[in-house]
Amino acid sequence: MLSTQVMAFESDEEIIHKLYRNSYTFWQEVRNDNGTFQDGYHFDQISERGSIANVGMGLIATAIAHANCWEPDAEKMALHTLNVVAGRDSKISVPRNKNGTYIHFYNTTTGEQVGDDWSPVDSAIMLKGAQFIKNYFSDNKEIAEVVDYLFESTDLTSFIASVEKGQIWLSAYEDGSFVDEDGTEKHKTLAFNEYMIVASIAYQQALRGMGADAAPDNDPIAFWNKWYETTDNVHKPVYETSSERIEVLGVNPNWFISKFNFQFNNYLVHHYSNSDVYQSASHNAARADFAWWNDQASSERESYEWGSGAGSCPQRRPDGSPQGNDNKYCVDRIRKNGDRSQNESMVVSPHILAGFMPQLDSARDDLIAMYRDDQQQAHYRLEDGSVILWRYSLDHPEWRAKAIQAVDFSTMLFGLAALEENLGMEFFNKYNHYYDF
Repeated sequence: MLSTQVMAFESDEEIIHKLYRNSYTFWQEVRNDNGTFQDGYHFDQISERGSIANVGMGLIATAIAHANCWEPDAEKMALHTLNVVAGRDSKISVPRNKNGTYIHFYNTTTGEQVGDDWSPVDSAIMLKGAQFIKNYFSDNKEIAEVVDYLFESTDLTSFIASVEKGQIWLSAYEDGSFVDEDGTEKHKTLAFNEYMIVASIAYQQALRGMGADAAPDNDPIAFWNKWYETTDNVHKPVYETSSERIEVLGVNPNWFISKFNFQFNNYLVHHYSNSDVYQSASHNAARADFAWWNDQASSERESYEWGSGAGSCPQRRPDGSPQGNDNKYCVDRIRKNGDRSQNESMVVSPHILAGFMPQLDSARDDLIAMYRDDQQQAHYRLEDGSVILWRYSLDHPEWRAKAIQAVDFSTMLFGLAALEENLGMEFFNKYNHYYDF
């Protein structure tokens, strides 16, 4: 760990720069030489599990690195990765189902599928990252051609389940269907959440005549116009404090979604990042999250310790006690009335603070304070010694994460990049603007 004395001499600007640069070092660590991306950074094991979503996040990270002169070979690296996911690399390819949807996880050495999650949101994140890098390297015709191929061959229009109900299929079967021979139906999700990314791709594709002719209740254009063009039809649960009522976008009037949903949409979807209404929605989401943490009234908590996101968390026994240093994956959410049932171990997510920095000025100071904390619970070291900030538990301070999930950690790098002192939100607004809509 860094000594308190060393940390005391680091200015705010030096800390931000260190976290910014080190957050890209993380992406260098999870990118493989064959162009694939690991699902995360593992401290205690060797993993060959890749993630198609991390291809998209990794491509955006590569653009950020190039813009900062950290990655001179970024253009070549991006093309290599794109050719892998397009099936044009002779050494490895990533499985797709009948309608072109990618498998969520795969073996980064063999390309074999891991599990059976043919995932629209992970495919959509990959496509958003591909379109981002196409815009960034706008003069590279090879990149443009392969990205256009990916967009045209990965049909997400069929995932619109119901315009009227605001439903999107969460996954498909290998044959592209949503109901198997036994009549077992895949699950659906509702607007508003990160499936805005899926809806925006499906909308783009439908505008260009892609996909089968949709029935009125499955029309991607109608779906987008009703649920995402404005926020008029979206549920807005309210988090109440003693002094204010904070309205937050969600899928249900009575509970809240994890905060990464707002952040993924912000950095990947132009309609979100360029909208005053959606920027205000992110501001409210951050305020509600901070208020919930304050309402826990823990004497052990510092005011800068907040952030409800996803990632590694303590494995608990049936009686609620920690099971050693065992890990599981959690998606943390705030609840009304101070209910902590969706974050039982009070796990703090530094990447959520970072991701909200464009919308909440105090988040920058909180992130710096978290870095300076004498306990250094958020400090994790990569193999080369680079310090990054990751999740830790207020209830179980002895617990340490065994893995850093890259798709979740992405908002650390993106939020730092979006600071005006770095690239600013205009960087994302420029390169996530894939089509005029």
